[in-house]
Order: sequence, then C-alpha cells, then structure tokens
Amino acid sequence: MAVKRDKKLEKKIAESRIDFLLKLAEQRKNSDYELAKRYIELSVRMAEKYRIRLGKRKLGFCKKCLYPYRSDRMRVRIGKGVVRITCMNCGHVRRFKIKQHTKNRRA
Repeated sequence: MAVKRDKKLEKKIAESRIDFLLKLAEQRKNSDYELAKRYIELSVRMAEKYRIRLGKRKLGFCKKCLYPYRSDRMRVRIGKGVVRITCMNCGHVRRFKIKQHTKNRRA
C-alpha cells in the first residue's frame, strides 16, 4: 500500500529550501554569477512545483533571464510615479507603481 504524502510538510520544506537557495544566490552573485543564476533557477522551479508565491523575494532577480540583479547589470529609473528596473543581460524592463500617500483625503 502506498504511503500518503504530507503536502503541508512538503510545502514547508520547499519554502525553507527556496529561502536558503535565494540567500546563497545573494551571497554568490558578486563572486560566481552563473552559480547564483543556477540557485535562482532551482528556487523558481521549486516554487512552481509546490505552488509557492515568491512575493517580495522575486524583486532580486530578472523575471525573464533569471539572473540576479547586480549594480553593474541593472539600471533603475524613477519617474512619473513608476520605478523601472532594466536588466542589462536581456534588456527586460520591470515596472512598479509608487504608492502615493495623501493626507486628509476626503471622499
């Protein structure tokens, strides 16, 4: 008889491994860029397999080529309420809106 999988436990283990791999990628991105990319590839594949959202963790690497952002491999521009991060490896542009706080706003 087959043993039933504990999916919650598997998801928890995958979450900790993803965090670990992303920390390793952050540490290695200045010394071994290709190895850092491999760590990110593994963590993204694991997140897809176990349906784990990366959330804020995905801001550290390019969505298209999965290379970690480094100061010499990215460009950041801010203007008109939008932050644009351009990957210098593949040219992919990632855009984010800036939240504007307004005081005493009446409906």
